[in-house]
Amino acid sequence: MGPLLEQVRALERARGHDLPHQGDPAHDLALRAEAAGDRVTAARARLVHADLACSAGDLDTASALVQDAVRVAEECGDDELAARAHYVSAILHLQAGDAAESRWHAVRSVEVLPPSSPAWLRAEHLLGASVVLDRSTDSLESVLTEVLEIAAAEDDPRLELYALNNLTWERAEDGRLEEALRLAERMRRAAARGQRPLRSADLDTVATVQLRSGRLEEAWTTISQALDPSTPDIGADHQVIARLTAFRVLIGLGRATEALEQLELARRLGTERRLPGLLSEVEEAEATYRAATGDWEGAYRAHVRFHAEHVRLQARQNAARALLAQAQFEASAARRDRDRFRTLAFTDSLTGLPNRRAVEEHVRDVLQGPGPVALAIVDLDHFKRINDERSHDAGDAVLRELGVLLTAYVTGAPGKFVARLGGEEFVVVWEGWTAVAVGLSAEALRAGVAAHDWTACAGGLPVTVSAGFAVSDEDGASWPDLLRCADARLYEAKRGGRDRVVGPAAVR
Repeated sequence: MGPLLEQVRALERARGHDLPHQGDPAHDLALRAEAAGDRVTAARARLVHADLACSAGDLDTASALVQDAVRVAEECGDDELAARAHYVSAILHLQAGDAAESRWHAVRSVEVLPPSSPAWLRAEHLLGASVVLDRSTDSLESVLTEVLEIAAAEDDPRLELYALNNLTWERAEDGRLEEALRLAERMRRAAARGQRPLRSADLDTVATVQLRSGRLEEAWTTISQALDPSTPDIGADHQVIARLTAFRVLIGLGRATEALEQLELARRLGTERRLPGLLSEVEEAEATYRAATGDWEGAYRAHVRFHAEHVRLQARQNAARALLAQAQFEASAARRDRDRFRTLAFTDSLTGLPNRRAVEEHVRDVLQGPGPVALAIVDLDHFKRINDERSHDAGDAVLRELGVLLTAYVTGAPGKFVARLGGEEFVVVWEGWTAVAVGLSAEALRAGVAAHDWTACAGGLPVTVSAGFAVSDEDGASWPDLLRCADARLYEAKRGGRDRVVGPAAVR
């Protein structure tokens, strides 16, 4: 594994504490990887940018970068890159308000990840899945338990903290506040052991647990730390969320003026950062508060703003979902076009058989396997006579008919492959066959061609084939070696009278 990929992995691992500062390093790594011809690492570095774009609400940029990574993963066959693309796609769809699609990508990010990937990377993907899994199922509990097990095995307090944060929040949502308080203390110990401060998201979780447990003074102390500019913050929305929590804590403490100041700051930040989802929460919180205090006019105005923000949120999410659907459609269409052009590039237009390029690629692939590989060149005898005495159309008809016979010959028989080499020459490949079995198979092919009724194509002229074959065990283990030996034996078959098969001396 190259040093550039290790550096990208280091950025991915530091995401939870350092995402806002990863833009420049990721850009530099992408450029260096491109210069080195490492498309996979370049695409992974750009996924860091996609993650950043998601956190800033720039879903257009994020979507384009993710689709590019999907394309590279498919073309290069890199499962770890594919898993990372699913991971960022889950974040992207969650931002777009499509929880079901986000959940699918989150689960796929875990399923696609190769077993050889680092344990911490699996843990990161499991954490991503835990955000969108339904808490009514057992899956969420098992996912977070596995992350905690990985954190313990890796002695990684950072991972432990992230898992504990999610687990603490879930316990609070379930009303299991005593357990949530114990988990909150574990969060503080994990942060101290890792020598990293709690992030604003962690502090917000702890403060929420304290608030719901009636520990208002403790909750205010905790959420005040979250509002400190020096507190690590990885998302554009975290400060708005923290100020909403501060509003609720201050209302509980009876400090309404300060609470409304926090709400106004949350509104200002939400507007600056274009966060309609949180802005609707801000307006709903104010409407609820003013209604509870008998300020019906203020409650009505806040409710009108809440409704406007909710409509704006729905419009934005609908637009984002439409954009993602369009991007996915275009990417799928591009993949279909690439597949179609690849098929055209690897197919003989006259016979519909694979062409020389296709058989060369196939032979190079199967030579990597454990078994022997045999290759025969099959050549039509006296083909020029058919073209000269009948017509070139008749010659083409003979070639097409031979293509049909060869296709039937290889269909249903394991390890056989056929292609048109060019002109009147065809290639048959046997994978995992002994030389004796290949000789018998080639002889059956020759006899089948000779016995076929060619009247409709050749107008009464005889149609036969000669073949020469080579076997990797005896004649070399490369495409050029096999082709050269098979061609020499084809020449021998022609010189010996045609309509015959010549193989290695051992099988004659």
